Amino acid sequence: MKENTGKSKYVMLGMLARMPQTGYTIKKWIENEYSHFWQESYGQIYPTLKKMVAEGLAVTSNNTQTGNGRGQIVYNITDAGRKELSDWLREEPEIERIRYELLLKVSFGENTEPEVLLGHLDNFIRRNDKLVKEMNGYMELCGKFKEQDIDCSYSQLTALCGVYVYSAMRDWAVEAKKIIIGKEDDS
Repeated sequence: MKENTGKSKYVMLGMLARMPQTGYTIKKWIENEYSHFWQESYGQIYPTLKKMVAEGLAVTSNNTQTGNGRGQIVYNITDAGRKELSDWLREEPEIERIRYELLLKVSFGENTEPEVLLGHLDNFIRRNDKLVKEMNGYMELCGKFKEQDIDCSYSQLTALCGVYVYSAMRDWAVEAKKIIIGKEDDS
Protein backbone atom coordinates (compact mmCIF):
# COMPACT_ATOMS: atom_id res chain seq x y z
CA MET A 1 0.00 0.00 0.00
CA LYS A 2 1.24 3.48 -0.87
CA GLU A 3 1.93 5.96 1.90
CA ASN A 4 -1.24 7.82 2.84
CA THR A 5 -0.50 11.53 2.60
CA GLY A 6 -3.92 12.49 3.95
CA LYS A 7 -4.87 13.85 0.52
CA SER A 8 -6.92 10.80 -0.52
CA LYS A 9 -10.02 12.37 1.01
CA TYR A 10 -9.66 15.41 -1.22
CA VAL A 11 -9.16 13.30 -4.34
CA MET A 12 -12.39 11.46 -3.56
CA LEU A 13 -14.27 14.68 -2.73
CA GLY A 14 -13.13 16.28 -5.98
CA MET A 15 -14.24 13.29 -7.99
CA LEU A 16 -17.59 13.03 -6.20
CA ALA A 17 -18.12 16.75 -6.80
CA ARG A 18 -18.11 15.91 -10.52
CA MET A 19 -20.62 13.06 -10.23
CA PRO A 20 -21.74 10.22 -7.91
CA GLN A 21 -19.36 7.26 -8.22
CA THR A 22 -18.44 3.85 -6.87
CA GLY A 23 -15.05 3.05 -5.40
CA TYR A 24 -14.31 1.08 -8.57
CA THR A 25 -15.13 3.98 -10.91
CA ILE A 26 -13.01 6.30 -8.77
CA LYS A 27 -10.04 3.92 -9.09
CA LYS A 28 -10.48 3.62 -12.87
CA TRP A 29 -10.82 7.37 -13.28
CA ILE A 30 -7.62 7.94 -11.30
CA GLU A 31 -5.80 5.36 -13.43
CA ASN A 32 -7.00 6.98 -16.65
CA GLU A 33 -6.81 10.67 -15.86
CA TYR A 34 -4.43 11.21 -12.95
CA SER A 35 -1.90 8.39 -13.07
CA HIS A 36 0.77 10.71 -14.50
CA PHE A 37 0.83 12.62 -11.24
CA TRP A 38 -1.27 10.82 -8.62
CA GLN A 39 -2.01 7.26 -7.56
CA GLU A 40 -4.50 5.75 -5.16
CA SER A 41 -4.92 2.06 -4.35
CA TYR A 42 -8.16 0.26 -3.52
CA GLY A 43 -6.64 -0.08 -0.04
CA GLN A 44 -6.77 3.72 0.22
CA ILE A 45 -9.98 4.38 -1.66
CA TYR A 46 -12.48 2.20 0.22
CA PRO A 47 -11.38 3.07 3.78
CA THR A 48 -11.29 6.74 2.81
CA LEU A 49 -14.82 6.58 1.37
CA LYS A 50 -16.12 4.86 4.54
CA LYS A 51 -14.45 7.50 6.69
CA MET A 52 -15.93 10.29 4.56
CA VAL A 53 -19.41 8.81 5.08
CA ALA A 54 -18.79 8.61 8.85
CA GLU A 55 -17.67 12.27 8.83
CA GLY A 56 -20.77 13.35 6.89
CA LEU A 57 -18.77 14.39 3.81
CA ALA A 58 -20.43 11.78 1.59
CA VAL A 59 -23.53 9.58 1.60
CA THR A 60 -24.13 6.19 0.02
CA SER A 61 -26.84 4.61 -2.05
CA ASN A 62 -27.05 1.14 -3.55
CA ASN A 63 -27.09 0.94 -7.32
CA THR A 64 -28.63 -2.29 -8.51
CA GLN A 65 -28.26 -1.35 -12.18
CA THR A 66 -24.88 -3.05 -12.58
CA GLY A 67 -23.99 -5.55 -15.25
CA ASN A 68 -22.62 -8.14 -12.85
CA GLY A 69 -25.92 -8.65 -11.00
CA ARG A 70 -24.67 -7.26 -7.68
CA GLY A 71 -25.51 -3.91 -6.30
CA GLN A 72 -22.66 -1.47 -5.91
CA ILE A 73 -22.34 1.30 -3.37
CA VAL A 74 -22.54 4.69 -5.04
CA TYR A 75 -21.08 7.63 -3.14
CA ASN A 76 -22.44 11.17 -3.36
CA ILE A 77 -20.81 14.29 -1.97
CA THR A 78 -22.74 16.23 0.70
CA ASP A 79 -22.83 19.98 1.26
CA ALA A 80 -20.33 19.46 4.10
CA GLY A 81 -18.12 17.56 1.65
CA ARG A 82 -18.30 20.39 -0.87
CA LYS A 83 -17.30 22.87 1.83
CA GLU A 84 -14.39 20.64 2.92
CA LEU A 85 -13.23 20.41 -0.71
CA SER A 86 -13.57 24.16 -1.19
CA ASP A 87 -11.58 24.88 2.00
CA TRP A 88 -8.81 22.50 0.90
CA LEU A 89 -8.64 24.04 -2.59
CA ARG A 90 -7.92 27.42 -0.97
CA GLU A 91 -4.94 26.06 1.01
CA GLU A 92 -1.41 26.46 -0.36
CA PRO A 93 -0.25 23.15 -1.92
CA GLU A 94 2.59 21.23 -0.32
CA ILE A 95 5.97 21.43 -2.03
CA GLU A 96 6.23 18.69 -4.65
CA ARG A 97 8.85 15.98 -4.22
CA ILE A 98 9.99 13.84 -7.09
CA ARG A 99 11.65 10.46 -6.91
CA TYR A 100 13.36 9.05 -9.98
CA GLU A 101 15.41 5.94 -9.38
CA LEU A 102 16.98 6.56 -12.79
CA LEU A 103 18.50 9.80 -11.48
CA LEU A 104 20.10 7.91 -8.60
CA LYS A 105 21.56 5.36 -11.01
CA VAL A 106 22.91 8.09 -13.29
CA SER A 107 24.35 9.88 -10.25
CA PHE A 108 26.27 6.71 -9.33
CA GLY A 109 27.08 5.94 -12.97
CA GLU A 110 30.83 5.78 -12.47
CA ASN A 111 30.25 2.40 -10.80
CA THR A 112 28.90 0.65 -13.92
CA GLU A 113 29.50 0.42 -17.63
CA PRO A 114 28.23 3.30 -19.79
CA GLU A 115 26.17 0.83 -21.85
CA VAL A 116 24.10 0.00 -18.78
CA LEU A 117 23.18 3.65 -18.25
CA LEU A 118 22.56 4.16 -21.97
CA GLY A 119 20.12 1.24 -21.92
CA HIS A 120 18.31 2.71 -18.92
CA LEU A 121 18.14 6.08 -20.67
CA ASP A 122 16.80 4.51 -23.88
CA ASN A 123 14.01 2.85 -21.88
CA PHE A 124 13.30 6.13 -20.09
CA ILE A 125 13.06 7.97 -23.43
CA ARG A 126 10.60 5.37 -24.77
CA ARG A 127 8.46 5.57 -21.60
CA ASN A 128 8.35 9.36 -21.72
CA ASP A 129 7.52 9.37 -25.45
CA LYS A 130 4.62 7.02 -24.68
CA LEU A 131 3.45 9.23 -21.81
CA VAL A 132 3.57 12.37 -23.97
CA LYS A 133 1.48 10.55 -26.57
CA GLU A 134 -1.04 9.49 -23.88
CA MET A 135 -1.32 13.03 -22.51
CA ASN A 136 -1.82 14.46 -26.00
CA GLY A 137 -4.50 11.81 -26.59
CA TYR A 138 -6.25 12.79 -23.39
CA MET A 139 -6.17 16.46 -24.38
CA GLU A 140 -7.66 15.53 -27.75
CA LEU A 141 -10.40 13.57 -25.97
CA CYS A 142 -11.15 16.61 -23.80
CA GLY A 143 -11.53 18.62 -27.01
CA LYS A 144 -14.20 16.17 -28.17
CA PHE A 145 -15.99 16.54 -24.84
CA LYS A 146 -16.06 20.31 -25.38
CA GLU A 147 -17.98 19.69 -28.62
CA GLN A 148 -20.62 18.00 -26.41
CA ASP A 149 -20.66 20.98 -24.01
CA ILE A 150 -18.73 19.06 -21.34
CA ASP A 151 -16.07 21.31 -19.84
CA CYS A 152 -12.95 19.42 -18.85
CA SER A 153 -10.54 22.31 -19.36
CA TYR A 154 -9.10 21.96 -15.85
CA SER A 155 -8.40 18.27 -16.42
CA GLN A 156 -6.88 19.24 -19.75
CA LEU A 157 -4.47 21.51 -17.89
CA THR A 158 -3.14 18.57 -15.87
CA ALA A 159 -2.57 16.63 -19.09
CA LEU A 160 -0.77 19.65 -20.55
CA CYS A 161 1.51 19.66 -17.51
CA GLY A 162 2.21 15.99 -18.22
CA VAL A 163 3.17 16.84 -21.81
CA TYR A 164 5.64 19.47 -20.61
CA VAL A 165 7.12 17.35 -17.81
CA TYR A 166 7.49 14.16 -19.86
CA SER A 167 8.86 16.09 -22.85
CA ALA A 168 11.44 17.77 -20.61
CA MET A 169 12.45 14.46 -19.02
CA ARG A 170 12.79 12.86 -22.46
CA ASP A 171 14.89 15.80 -23.67
CA TRP A 172 17.09 15.53 -20.58
CA ALA A 173 17.64 11.81 -21.23
CA VAL A 174 18.61 12.47 -24.86
CA GLU A 175 21.13 15.08 -23.68
CA ALA A 176 22.42 12.78 -20.91
CA LYS A 177 23.05 10.07 -23.52
CA LYS A 178 25.09 12.51 -25.62
CA ILE A 179 27.21 13.42 -22.59
CA ILE A 180 27.82 9.78 -21.65
CA ILE A 181 28.70 8.88 -25.23
CA GLY A 182 31.00 11.92 -25.34
CA LYS A 183 32.77 10.70 -22.19
CA GLU A 184 33.27 7.29 -23.83
CA ASP A 185 34.70 8.92 -26.96
CA ASP A 186 37.14 10.96 -24.84
CA SER A 187 38.45 7.79 -23.11
